[in-house]
Amino acid sequence: MGTSIDKYSRVDSGAELGDGVVVGAFAIVEGGVVIGEGSKIHPQAVIRRGTKMGKGCEVHSGAVLGGEPQDTKFKGEESFLEIGDNTVVREHATLHRASGEGCVTRVGSGCMLMAGTHVGHNGKVGDRVVMANLATLGGFVEVGENAFVGGMAGAHQFVRIGAYVMAGGGSVILEDIPPYMMVTGGYRPPVCGLNRIGLMRAGFSEEARKAIHKAYRILYREAESTQEAVALMKERLGGSAEVQKLVAFLEAGTGRGFASCRRRDCGETRS
Repeated sequence: MGTSIDKYSRVDSGAELGDGVVVGAFAIVEGGVVIGEGSKIHPQAVIRRGTKMGKGCEVHSGAVLGGEPQDTKFKGEESFLEIGDNTVVREHATLHRASGEGCVTRVGSGCMLMAGTHVGHNGKVGDRVVMANLATLGGFVEVGENAFVGGMAGAHQFVRIGAYVMAGGGSVILEDIPPYMMVTGGYRPPVCGLNRIGLMRAGFSEEARKAIHKAYRILYREAESTQEAVALMKERLGGSAEVQKLVAFLEAGTGRGFASCRRRDCGETRS
């Protein structure tokens, strides 16, 4: 099928383009970039060195991939941005390389990063994540698979957003959000329940959803601390693979605490 490179684009001879890649007018692809087969780079997009994209990706106009990290400790060391297959990056989004020699910022497969979104240095974004317009992830933020980050939401550096989380638009996320939860928008948004619709759409069985609901009630209704909640989940629900993932997330706490529940004190952080 061959590549299609517009005569007004600028593609460095050191870039590696797979079969069927299309590069639009005035797009810039620097040396050392790898773009997987069947990907499309729209006009005026910029793909900087150190970027590796999978198959079937699409990068829209004005997006900048692989820019230098916004980190005062960065001294020009070699670092990377890796993107999985079939991920779409919309207009004016910015995805930065990592800070630190040989370090990588990773974005998974099947993601949709809408207009104006930002993935900061050393971030880890799982498969099938959706970030709505202007959502922003600080440095070292981790987002689990199938999570949804609403428009104009922002995550503080080092925060973790668990798999299958729904974070409402405008959320100012300062604590870790455990998997399967839903948080409302605003400053330090509280957990307002499970992401039930997201779990159903993802094909979770009724049995799995019931186990997750029981774990939620232990964490936010019954236990007085995260440590107590983990112990109770292991005792009562240890056979559920879904609950095991929640337990693993809670046990690997980063020290930022966990989002509180709306029906408790909304200013409280679980520790």
